Amino acid sequence: MDEAVDEDVRQSDLVHERLRESPIRRWVLLDGNRYVLAILLSLVVFVSCTVIGLAGYIPVTDSDTATTLIGSIVGGTLPFITIVLAINQLVLSQELGWTGDLQDRFEQMLAFRRQVEELTASQISPASPADFLQLIVETVVEHGGTFRSETDHVDDPELDALIEDFVEAIESEGEIVSDALEDADFGTFDALSAVLGHYNGAHLHAARTIRAVYGEDIPADALETLDGLVELLSHLAVARQTFKTLYMQYELAYLSKLLLYVGFPTLLGGGIFMMTYGSIIEAVAEPIPLVFIVSTAVTLVFLPFVVLLVYTFRIATIASRTADFGPFVPRVDIDG
Repeated sequence: MDEAVDEDVRQSDLVHERLRESPIRRWVLLDGNRYVLAILLSLVVFVSCTVIGLAGYIPVTDSDTATTLIGSIVGGTLPFITIVLAINQLVLSQELGWTGDLQDRFEQMLAFRRQVEELTASQISPASPADFLQLIVETVVEHGGTFRSETDHVDDPELDALIEDFVEAIESEGEIVSDALEDADFGTFDALSAVLGHYNGAHLHAARTIRAVYGEDIPADALETLDGLVELLSHLAVARQTFKTLYMQYELAYLSKLLLYVGFPTLLGGGIFMMTYGSIIEAVAEPIPLVFIVSTAVTLVFLPFVVLLVYTFRIATIASRTADFGPFVPRVDIDG
């Protein structure tokens, strides 16, 4: 049993590995401005088409080939209307409700804030998501330090080492997350991004296991502190999932609106290109300018796909990195 507890605690020290990942990878998947990333990917499409065209692999002087290519991409854009409708239906299903349901949700949110205020000894909890999460994280770190000081005189050296590892994991991760929250602006994504690597399910399981196995060897005051730590970690899990839900609703609604904004000029520009490219060939004649014209047209009609891609990067990453809700700890994929 001792080995099982020790393994549970040491696994909890893996939780901030995600915060040490490649800055470029994290920027692409999460923190980077989606507009900038979309522009960069569009440039990749444009440069790729231009290089292939200049190499002679795209017969730009043949209007049928170019218009068929653009027509195929434009045809693939039409299903985006279905995607937009599905996204809006998903968002609205979470937003709409009758008076009783909305009142229950509101009262549950107030009750949750009061519970956090009681656990953190705060008169009023912050309204900002980043400050709210930081309050919980800093209180978790404080409880960890208190728990360690209250167990300084335990007789079992293995238990002492186990507690030391457990508290060190909580404090080191808490410092990383708290520093990230310090720089977070008001807004759900900034707060959510800072705690994406916080796998508190492992900490929660380790704390409960320590209490169950070594409860008789731990002083009563330390057990009370450990129980408070368990409650704080539980509330942190709920808060993180709540802000994830709020962010997902906003992001999906914004994505559907953006797809409509991008989709209309894409369809219009693609249609105009197909109708006029024959005349453009006659007017330009030179193949090199035609390569740039075709590359620009291809980049334009690819924009809806690019927009969907860059936002899906972030949404899917958030969903995968907040999968450990509650006391369950899924397999930790450090590279994912």
